[in-house]
Amino acid sequence: MSNNVNFFVKYISPNANTEETKENRAYYSSNKSKDYMNYVMTGIKDMKKMDYMEYMNNKEKTYGIFNQNGIMNSDERKRVRSKLRKTNSNIWDCLITFTEDFGKKWCDSFEQAFNLVSTELPKFFKRCGLNPDNIEWFAGLHQNTDNRHIHISFFEKGPQRIRPNKNQKMFSIGTLPKHTIIEFRAVLELAATDFKAKEILARKLIQDKVKEELEDLNKFTVHNKLINIANQFPKEGSLAYESENMLSLRSDINDLIDYLIKKDDTCKQYKDDFINLAKYKDEMFASYCQRNGYEQPFTFQQKYMQDFYRRIGNIVIKTAKELKVKDLERLKLDAKYRAQKIAQKKKFWVQLDYALYLSQKVNYEIIKAFQDFLEMMERARYQILVEQGVIEPEMWCLGIHI
Repeated sequence: MSNNVNFFVKYISPNANTEETKENRAYYSSNKSKDYMNYVMTGIKDMKKMDYMEYMNNKEKTYGIFNQNGIMNSDERKRVRSKLRKTNSNIWDCLITFTEDFGKKWCDSFEQAFNLVSTELPKFFKRCGLNPDNIEWFAGLHQNTDNRHIHISFFEKGPQRIRPNKNQKMFSIGTLPKHTIIEFRAVLELAATDFKAKEILARKLIQDKVKEELEDLNKFTVHNKLINIANQFPKEGSLAYESENMLSLRSDINDLIDYLIKKDDTCKQYKDDFINLAKYKDEMFASYCQRNGYEQPFTFQQKYMQDFYRRIGNIVIKTAKELKVKDLERLKLDAKYRAQKIAQKKKFWVQLDYALYLSQKVNYEIIKAFQDFLEMMERARYQILVEQGVIEPEMWCLGIHI
Protein backbone atom coordinates (compact mmCIF):
# COMPACT_ATOMS: atom_id res chain seq x y z
CA MET A 1 0.00 0.00 0.00
CA SER A 2 1.40 3.40 -0.94
CA ASN A 3 1.75 6.14 1.65
CA ASN A 4 -0.75 8.99 1.71
CA VAL A 5 2.16 11.23 2.64
CA ASN A 6 5.74 11.17 1.41
CA PHE A 7 8.68 13.21 2.62
CA PHE A 8 11.89 13.89 0.73
CA VAL A 9 14.90 15.85 1.85
CA LYS A 10 18.25 16.85 0.36
CA TYR A 11 20.97 19.24 1.44
CA ILE A 12 23.04 21.83 -0.37
CA SER A 13 26.55 22.11 1.02
CA PRO A 14 28.34 25.46 1.52
CA ASN A 15 31.51 23.80 0.16
CA ALA A 16 30.71 24.08 -3.54
CA ASN A 17 33.72 23.11 -5.68
CA THR A 18 32.29 22.70 -9.20
CA GLU A 19 30.41 25.06 -11.45
CA GLU A 20 27.29 22.94 -11.09
CA THR A 21 27.37 22.86 -7.28
CA LYS A 22 28.19 26.58 -7.13
CA GLU A 23 25.18 27.33 -9.33
CA ASN A 24 23.02 25.08 -7.16
CA ARG A 25 24.22 26.77 -3.97
CA ALA A 26 23.59 30.23 -5.47
CA TYR A 27 20.00 29.19 -6.29
CA TYR A 28 19.17 27.96 -2.79
CA SER A 29 21.11 30.69 -0.96
CA SER A 30 19.38 33.54 -2.84
CA ASN A 31 22.54 34.67 -4.59
CA LYS A 32 20.71 35.01 -7.90
CA SER A 33 17.55 36.86 -8.93
CA LYS A 34 15.38 33.81 -9.59
CA ASP A 35 16.07 31.89 -6.39
CA TYR A 36 14.43 29.01 -4.55
CA MET A 37 12.25 31.28 -2.41
CA ASN A 38 10.88 32.87 -5.58
CA TYR A 39 10.08 29.40 -6.94
CA VAL A 40 8.16 28.52 -3.77
CA MET A 41 6.20 31.77 -3.97
CA THR A 42 5.30 31.60 -7.65
CA GLY A 43 3.92 28.09 -7.26
CA ILE A 44 1.31 29.31 -4.79
CA LYS A 45 -1.78 29.89 -6.91
CA ASP A 46 -4.85 29.88 -4.67
CA MET A 47 -4.98 32.56 -1.98
CA LYS A 48 -8.79 32.53 -1.78
CA LYS A 49 -8.80 29.70 0.70
CA MET A 50 -6.96 31.69 3.36
CA ASP A 51 -8.75 33.27 6.28
CA TYR A 52 -9.71 36.71 4.94
CA MET A 53 -8.81 38.93 7.91
CA GLU A 54 -5.59 37.02 8.60
CA TYR A 55 -4.56 37.75 5.02
CA MET A 56 -5.89 41.31 4.72
CA ASN A 57 -4.59 42.74 8.00
CA ASN A 58 -1.16 43.14 6.41
CA LYS A 59 -1.10 44.74 2.96
CA GLU A 60 2.34 43.27 2.28
CA LYS A 61 1.14 39.70 2.61
CA THR A 62 1.00 39.15 -1.11
CA TYR A 63 2.27 35.56 -1.07
CA GLY A 64 1.34 32.48 0.92
CA ILE A 65 4.92 31.67 1.89
CA PHE A 66 5.11 31.19 5.67
CA ASN A 67 7.33 30.41 8.66
CA GLN A 68 6.63 29.63 12.31
CA ASN A 69 5.00 33.06 12.77
CA GLY A 70 2.58 32.81 9.85
CA ILE A 71 2.63 34.39 6.39
CA MET A 72 5.84 36.27 5.69
CA ASN A 73 5.66 39.86 4.46
CA SER A 74 8.25 41.42 2.13
CA ASP A 75 10.49 42.62 4.98
CA GLU A 76 10.59 39.14 6.51
CA ARG A 77 11.44 37.59 3.17
CA LYS A 78 14.25 40.11 2.66
CA ARG A 79 15.62 39.29 6.12
CA VAL A 80 15.69 35.54 5.42
CA ARG A 81 17.24 36.09 1.99
CA SER A 82 19.98 38.18 3.58
CA LYS A 83 20.73 35.40 6.06
CA LEU A 84 20.72 32.80 3.30
CA ARG A 85 23.38 34.75 1.38
CA LYS A 86 25.65 34.92 4.42
CA THR A 87 25.15 31.51 6.03
CA ASN A 88 27.87 28.85 6.20
CA SER A 89 25.28 26.26 7.08
CA ASN A 90 24.01 23.49 4.88
CA ILE A 91 20.69 24.46 3.32
CA TRP A 92 18.12 21.69 3.42
CA ASP A 93 15.43 21.41 0.77
CA CYS A 94 12.38 19.34 1.79
CA LEU A 95 9.25 18.25 0.00
CA ILE A 96 6.06 16.90 1.60
CA THR A 97 3.77 15.35 -1.01
CA PHE A 98 0.25 13.96 -0.60
CA THR A 99 -1.79 11.56 -2.69
CA GLU A 100 -4.49 13.40 -4.62
CA ASP A 101 -7.55 12.54 -2.52
CA PHE A 102 -5.73 12.77 0.80
CA GLY A 103 -4.11 16.13 -0.01
CA LYS A 104 -7.30 17.75 -1.30
CA LYS A 105 -9.06 16.80 1.92
CA TRP A 106 -6.40 17.24 4.60
CA CYS A 107 -4.00 19.82 3.14
CA ASP A 108 -5.89 22.06 0.73
CA SER A 109 -5.66 25.41 2.55
CA PHE A 110 -3.06 27.66 4.11
CA GLU A 111 -4.43 26.97 7.59
CA GLN A 112 -4.13 23.19 7.18
CA ALA A 113 -0.57 23.44 5.82
CA PHE A 114 0.52 25.94 8.47
CA ASN A 115 -0.91 23.86 11.31
CA LEU A 116 0.82 20.71 10.04
CA VAL A 117 4.25 22.19 9.36
CA SER A 118 4.53 24.59 12.32
CA THR A 119 3.50 21.81 14.74
CA GLU A 120 5.54 18.88 13.42
CA LEU A 121 8.66 20.40 11.83
CA PRO A 122 10.30 21.47 15.15
CA LYS A 123 9.79 17.94 16.49
CA PHE A 124 11.46 16.58 13.35
CA PHE A 125 14.46 18.88 13.94
CA LYS A 126 14.87 17.51 17.47
CA ARG A 127 14.72 13.91 16.27
CA CYS A 128 17.44 14.74 13.73
CA GLY A 129 19.73 16.16 16.43
CA LEU A 130 19.12 19.77 15.38
CA ASN A 131 18.21 22.58 17.75
CA PRO A 132 14.81 24.01 16.67
CA ASP A 133 15.72 27.40 18.20
CA ASN A 134 18.78 27.51 15.95
CA ILE A 135 16.83 26.84 12.74
CA GLU A 136 15.49 29.35 10.23
CA TRP A 137 12.83 27.90 7.93
CA PHE A 138 10.14 28.88 5.43
CA ALA A 139 7.56 26.87 3.51
CA GLY A 140 4.80 27.17 0.93
CA LEU A 141 1.80 25.04 -0.04
CA HIS A 142 1.51 24.42 -3.79
CA GLN A 143 -2.00 23.76 -5.14
CA ASN A 144 -1.04 24.03 -8.82
CA THR A 145 -1.06 20.25 -9.30
CA ASP A 146 -3.58 17.55 -8.40
CA ASN A 147 -1.16 16.26 -5.77
CA ARG A 148 -0.92 18.95 -3.09
CA HIS A 149 2.64 19.43 -1.85
CA ILE A 150 4.59 21.63 0.54
CA HIS A 151 8.10 22.94 -0.14
CA ILE A 152 10.27 23.62 2.91
CA SER A 153 13.72 25.13 3.17
CA PHE A 154 15.73 25.43 6.39
CA PHE A 155 19.25 26.19 7.61
CA GLU A 156 21.06 26.68 10.91
CA LYS A 157 21.37 30.26 12.14
CA GLY A 158 24.78 29.29 13.46
CA PRO A 159 26.14 25.94 12.19
CA GLN A 160 26.39 23.53 15.15
CA ARG A 161 26.63 20.12 13.51
CA ILE A 162 30.34 19.45 14.01
CA ARG A 163 32.07 16.19 13.19
CA PRO A 164 33.25 14.42 16.37
CA ASN A 165 36.83 13.22 16.99
CA LYS A 166 38.40 15.92 14.85
CA ASN A 167 41.22 18.13 16.01
CA GLN A 168 39.98 20.87 13.74
CA LYS A 169 36.34 21.89 13.86
CA MET A 170 34.53 21.05 10.64
CA PHE A 171 30.85 21.26 9.87
CA SER A 172 29.35 17.86 9.20
CA ILE A 173 27.65 16.92 5.97
CA GLY A 174 23.91 17.51 5.77
CA THR A 175 22.76 13.90 5.74
CA LEU A 176 19.87 13.37 8.17
CA PRO A 177 19.15 10.01 9.85
CA LYS A 178 17.20 7.81 7.48
CA HIS A 179 14.94 6.40 10.18
CA THR A 180 13.79 9.90 11.18
CA ILE A 181 12.77 10.62 7.58
CA ILE A 182 10.79 7.37 7.34
CA GLU A 183 9.22 8.02 10.74
CA PHE A 184 8.33 11.58 9.74
CA ARG A 185 6.14 10.31 6.87
CA ALA A 186 3.96 8.41 9.34
CA VAL A 187 3.97 11.32 11.79
CA LEU A 188 2.79 13.72 9.07
CA GLU A 189 -0.07 11.44 8.01
CA LEU A 190 -1.28 11.06 11.60
CA ALA A 191 -0.87 14.78 12.35
CA ALA A 192 -2.73 15.76 9.18
CA THR A 193 -5.78 13.84 10.44
CA ASP A 194 -5.56 14.47 14.22
CA PHE A 195 -8.12 16.37 16.32
CA LYS A 196 -6.81 19.81 15.40
CA ALA A 197 -6.78 18.84 11.73
CA LYS A 198 -10.37 17.59 11.96
CA GLU A 199 -11.39 20.87 13.57
CA ILE A 200 -9.73 22.85 10.76
CA LEU A 201 -11.28 20.60 8.10
CA ALA A 202 -14.79 20.93 9.57
CA ARG A 203 -14.48 24.70 9.69
CA LYS A 204 -13.06 24.80 6.16
CA LEU A 205 -15.94 22.73 4.76
CA ILE A 206 -18.48 25.11 6.31
CA GLN A 207 -16.62 28.19 5.07
CA ASP A 208 -16.41 26.81 1.53
CA LYS A 209 -20.17 26.07 1.46
CA VAL A 210 -21.03 29.51 2.84
CA LYS A 211 -18.77 31.12 0.21
CA GLU A 212 -20.63 29.21 -2.52
CA GLU A 213 -23.96 30.54 -1.22
CA LEU A 214 -22.64 34.10 -0.97
CA GLU A 215 -21.18 34.00 -4.49
CA ASP A 216 -24.56 33.02 -5.95
CA LEU A 217 -25.78 36.62 -6.11
CA ASN A 218 -28.77 35.62 -8.23
CA LYS A 219 -30.47 34.65 -4.98
CA PHE A 220 -32.63 37.68 -4.19
CA THR A 221 -32.81 37.21 -0.41
CA VAL A 222 -29.05 36.81 0.06
CA HIS A 223 -28.37 39.78 -2.22
CA ASN A 224 -30.72 42.02 -0.23
CA LYS A 225 -29.33 40.94 3.14
CA LEU A 226 -25.77 41.67 1.98
CA ILE A 227 -26.73 45.10 0.63
CA ASN A 228 -28.57 45.88 3.86
CA ILE A 229 -25.41 45.07 5.84
CA ALA A 230 -23.20 47.06 3.46
CA ASN A 231 -25.48 50.11 3.70
CA GLN A 232 -24.94 50.16 7.46
CA PHE A 233 -21.14 50.01 7.33
CA PRO A 234 -19.48 52.78 9.39
CA LYS A 235 -17.93 55.47 7.22
CA GLU A 236 -14.64 55.37 9.16
CA GLY A 237 -12.61 52.82 11.08
CA SER A 238 -12.16 49.07 10.82
CA LEU A 239 -14.72 46.78 9.19
CA ALA A 240 -13.37 43.66 10.92
CA TYR A 241 -16.07 41.50 12.52
CA GLU A 242 -14.66 41.86 16.05
CA SER A 243 -13.99 45.60 15.87
CA GLU A 244 -15.98 48.00 18.06
CA ASN A 245 -17.09 49.66 14.84
CA MET A 246 -19.06 46.60 13.76
CA LEU A 247 -20.68 45.74 17.10
CA SER A 248 -24.15 46.94 16.05
CA LEU A 249 -23.97 44.89 12.83
CA ARG A 250 -22.90 41.55 14.31
CA SER A 251 -26.44 40.31 14.89
CA ASP A 252 -27.37 40.99 11.22
CA ILE A 253 -24.18 39.23 10.07
CA ASN A 254 -24.82 36.25 12.35
CA ASP A 255 -28.45 36.04 11.15
CA LEU A 256 -27.26 35.85 7.54
CA ILE A 257 -24.70 33.14 8.45
CA ASP A 258 -27.41 31.10 10.24
CA TYR A 259 -29.77 31.57 7.28
CA LEU A 260 -27.17 30.28 4.81
CA ILE A 261 -26.34 27.26 6.99
CA LYS A 262 -29.96 26.29 7.71
CA LYS A 263 -31.02 26.41 4.06
CA ASP A 264 -28.27 23.96 3.00
CA ASP A 265 -28.45 20.45 4.48
CA THR A 266 -24.80 19.70 3.75
CA CYS A 267 -23.66 22.91 5.42
CA LYS A 268 -25.90 22.19 8.39
CA GLN A 269 -24.32 18.75 8.76
CA TYR A 270 -20.82 20.28 8.62
CA LYS A 271 -21.74 22.66 11.43
CA ASP A 272 -23.15 19.81 13.54
CA ASP A 273 -19.88 17.90 13.05
CA PHE A 274 -17.94 20.98 14.09
CA ILE A 275 -20.04 21.40 17.26
CA ASN A 276 -19.69 17.70 18.09
CA LEU A 277 -15.90 17.99 17.91
CA ALA A 278 -16.04 20.87 20.37
CA LYS A 279 -18.40 18.92 22.65
CA TYR A 280 -16.03 15.95 22.64
CA LYS A 281 -13.12 18.20 23.56
CA ASP A 282 -15.22 19.77 26.34
CA GLU A 283 -15.94 16.33 27.76
CA MET A 284 -12.22 15.52 27.85
CA PHE A 285 -11.41 18.93 29.35
CA ALA A 286 -14.16 18.63 31.99
CA SER A 287 -12.87 15.19 32.99
CA TYR A 288 -9.32 16.55 33.31
CA CYS A 289 -10.48 19.50 35.44
CA GLN A 290 -12.52 17.21 37.68
CA ARG A 291 -9.63 14.78 38.20
CA ASN A 292 -7.30 17.60 39.15
CA GLY A 293 -9.76 19.58 41.24
CA TYR A 294 -9.93 22.54 38.84
CA GLU A 295 -12.99 24.59 38.00
CA GLN A 296 -13.54 24.49 34.25
CA PRO A 297 -12.73 28.09 33.16
CA PHE A 298 -14.38 27.95 29.71
CA THR A 299 -15.97 25.65 27.16
CA PHE A 300 -14.39 24.85 23.84
CA GLN A 301 -17.80 24.94 22.19
CA GLN A 302 -18.21 28.60 23.11
CA LYS A 303 -14.69 29.48 21.97
CA TYR A 304 -15.04 27.51 18.74
CA MET A 305 -18.36 29.13 17.85
CA GLN A 306 -17.01 32.63 18.56
CA ASP A 307 -14.08 31.91 16.26
CA PHE A 308 -16.45 30.32 13.73
CA TYR A 309 -18.67 33.40 13.48
CA ARG A 310 -15.63 35.68 13.41
CA ARG A 311 -14.09 33.88 10.43
CA ILE A 312 -17.28 33.51 8.42
CA GLY A 313 -18.43 36.97 9.50
CA ASN A 314 -15.34 38.48 7.89
CA ILE A 315 -16.14 36.59 4.68
CA VAL A 316 -19.68 38.04 4.76
CA ILE A 317 -18.29 41.55 5.35
CA LYS A 318 -15.86 41.19 2.44
CA THR A 319 -18.62 39.93 0.12
CA ALA A 320 -21.03 42.69 1.19
CA LYS A 321 -18.36 45.33 0.61
CA GLU A 322 -17.59 44.01 -2.90
CA LEU A 323 -21.30 43.76 -3.73
CA LYS A 324 -21.89 47.36 -2.58
CA VAL A 325 -19.10 48.56 -4.90
CA LYS A 326 -20.63 46.62 -7.81
CA ASP A 327 -24.09 47.99 -7.08
CA LEU A 328 -22.78 51.56 -6.94
CA GLU A 329 -21.07 51.02 -10.30
CA ARG A 330 -24.31 49.62 -11.71
CA LEU A 331 -26.31 52.61 -10.39
CA LYS A 332 -23.80 55.01 -11.93
CA LEU A 333 -24.12 53.20 -15.25
CA ASP A 334 -27.92 53.26 -14.96
CA ALA A 335 -27.87 57.01 -14.22
CA LYS A 336 -25.51 57.59 -17.12
CA TYR A 337 -27.76 55.50 -19.37
CA ARG A 338 -30.87 57.42 -18.24
CA ALA A 339 -29.12 60.75 -18.86
CA GLN A 340 -28.11 59.54 -22.29
CA LYS A 341 -31.70 58.48 -23.03
CA ILE A 342 -33.05 61.87 -21.92
CA ALA A 343 -30.47 63.67 -24.07
CA GLN A 344 -31.29 61.42 -27.01
CA LYS A 345 -35.00 62.04 -26.52
CA LYS A 346 -34.48 65.82 -26.37
CA LYS A 347 -32.31 65.69 -29.47
CA PHE A 348 -35.00 63.63 -31.22
CA TRP A 349 -37.70 66.23 -30.52
CA VAL A 350 -35.43 69.04 -31.74
CA GLN A 351 -34.73 67.08 -34.90
CA LEU A 352 -38.43 66.23 -35.32
CA ASP A 353 -39.40 69.90 -34.91
CA TYR A 354 -36.82 70.91 -37.52
CA ALA A 355 -38.04 68.11 -39.83
CA LEU A 356 -41.62 69.41 -39.53
CA TYR A 357 -40.40 72.93 -40.33
CA LEU A 358 -38.56 71.62 -43.40
CA SER A 359 -41.65 69.64 -44.40
CA GLN A 360 -43.86 72.74 -44.17
CA LYS A 361 -41.32 74.77 -46.10
CA VAL A 362 -41.15 72.12 -48.82
CA ASN A 363 -44.96 72.00 -49.03
CA TYR A 364 -45.09 75.79 -49.35
CA GLU A 365 -42.48 75.71 -52.11
CA ILE A 366 -44.41 72.95 -53.92
CA ILE A 367 -47.68 74.91 -53.76
CA LYS A 368 -45.97 78.13 -54.84
CA ALA A 369 -44.19 76.36 -57.70
CA PHE A 370 -47.50 74.81 -58.82
CA GLN A 371 -49.23 78.18 -58.70
CA ASP A 372 -46.39 79.75 -60.71
CA PHE A 373 -46.70 76.88 -63.21
CA LEU A 374 -50.45 77.43 -63.58
CA GLU A 375 -49.95 81.14 -64.09
CA MET A 376 -47.25 80.49 -66.69
CA MET A 377 -49.56 78.07 -68.53
CA GLU A 378 -52.34 80.64 -68.48
CA ARG A 379 -50.08 83.30 -69.95
CA ALA A 380 -48.97 80.88 -72.69
CA ARG A 381 -52.60 80.10 -73.56
CA TYR A 382 -53.42 83.82 -73.73
CA GLN A 383 -50.48 84.49 -76.00
CA ILE A 384 -51.62 81.76 -78.39
CA LEU A 385 -55.17 83.14 -78.45
CA VAL A 386 -53.90 86.65 -79.17
CA GLU A 387 -51.69 85.36 -81.94
CA GLN A 388 -54.64 83.49 -83.43
CA GLY A 389 -56.76 86.67 -83.29
CA VAL A 390 -59.33 85.07 -81.04
CA ILE A 391 -59.05 87.82 -78.42
CA GLU A 392 -57.70 91.26 -78.20
CA PRO A 393 -54.63 91.87 -76.12
CA GLU A 394 -56.43 94.36 -73.87
CA MET A 395 -58.94 91.78 -72.68
CA TRP A 396 -56.31 90.02 -70.51
CA CYS A 397 -55.46 93.25 -68.85
CA LEU A 398 -59.20 93.82 -68.13
CA GLY A 399 -59.30 90.40 -66.49
CA ILE A 400 -61.53 88.86 -69.13
CA HIS A 401 -60.47 85.21 -69.45
CA ILE A 402 -61.72 83.14 -72.37
